[in-house]
Amino acid sequence: MKNNDQNMTSGRILPQLILFALPLLGSSLVQQLYNTADLLFVGNFAGKTAAAAVGSSGLIFTCLIGLFTGISVGVGIVIAHAWGAGKKDEALETAQTAMIIGIAGSMILMILGILGTEKILVLMQTPKSVLREASTYVRIYFLSMMPMVVYNMGASILRASGNSKVPFYILIAGGITNILADALFVAILPYGVVGAAAATSISQTVSAVCMLWYLMKGRSNNLPLTLQGAHIQGRLVGKILNYGLPAGIQSIVVTLSNVVVQYYINGYGEDAVAAYAAYFKIEGMLYLPIMSFGQAITTFVGQNYGAGKYVRIRKGTLLSAVIGCGVTIAGAVLVLLVPESVVRLFIQDDMVVAYGVSILLTTFPLYWIYAILEVAGGALRGMGYSQISMIMVMWGLCGLRIMLLFMINKLNCGFSAVAKVYPITWSVTAAGFVFIFIIVMMRKKVQYKR
Repeated sequence: MKNNDQNMTSGRILPQLILFALPLLGSSLVQQLYNTADLLFVGNFAGKTAAAAVGSSGLIFTCLIGLFTGISVGVGIVIAHAWGAGKKDEALETAQTAMIIGIAGSMILMILGILGTEKILVLMQTPKSVLREASTYVRIYFLSMMPMVVYNMGASILRASGNSKVPFYILIAGGITNILADALFVAILPYGVVGAAAATSISQTVSAVCMLWYLMKGRSNNLPLTLQGAHIQGRLVGKILNYGLPAGIQSIVVTLSNVVVQYYINGYGEDAVAAYAAYFKIEGMLYLPIMSFGQAITTFVGQNYGAGKYVRIRKGTLLSAVIGCGVTIAGAVLVLLVPESVVRLFIQDDMVVAYGVSILLTTFPLYWIYAILEVAGGALRGMGYSQISMIMVMWGLCGLRIMLLFMINKLNCGFSAVAKVYPITWSVTAAGFVFIFIIVMMRKKVQYKR
């Protein structure tokens, strides 16, 4: 069986980054499929009430998944540092510790979630007409919390050792299972939201079982998990939480801030809401390759930071930024050549299309700045500066954005001003990340000379 792990502390940087980032891009695309499959099937086969029940619970799971994804980022950083330094035993101990705390934490969360589902939905002002179905959907969905965490922890463990292919393959298996289960339980058998939730739980379980099998039995895996002698290492828990908790908190805060942003957008009327909904779908596709290179550079920098190879860190970060900007500019140009046609893929109303085109023309010419933001932020996280990354994102993409929207609303600046907030906040945050990265690298250079 071919070994999919990759040591990024030596060899040609560009091929390593591209080959590592491509499966990450594929994983992101499949994850998008996960996020829309339930809604697509329910909306088409179970009616609008069922669709509203599924849609109303999205924020709950976005926050919870964001928290555990952030913690898994911490796992990846600790393992990458150990892997780069050649400390395979410490990398294995971290993987075992992460999996144990992930399983234990997700079980507690699953129980609390099932018991408190209705209270959470009432607190979120879920309409009474969909409350019963939403409660059913959320309770069944919570059953998939542990498999979801197991997969994410396992994916972080493998990616930290340079293996981004196997998590992608496993995610494909889960995605196919999800679609087939949705087709069976929603389209063929009229189980509605129950069927959609069951499909998600089944597919997540398939992904988790495949991940555990590979981690424990896969002969090509250099970090084989074993139950024998596995226990929680307190010192490693501290490291994981130190790097991962800020990333998790950052994800939750960004999600909640998006709710505030949506509040201000809603104030401009139905056409504006529809236009931004279409814009976010278009932007999401352009963001995926940026996110992939941001994740790739985190692992690359993590391994080289552990190995003390700061020149490779600088070169790799610069290359990632250049490639990210290039891919983003190419994608933005394709959209901007036919912006109206692109918006009409999602909606046909002329006024909404006009609004959508104006947003694209304002933001996409500067979207390459977002690539710099993601890569510089990913590099800092790879070196262990998760707290700084959290502060920068919370200030630039959350605090500053909300403050600008509040001012625009108070000054009645109009719809067009809202779109300008995005490139402004990207620029401020990216500049902060680049400045901090340069300072860190200068300090490391001085230390290295000593």
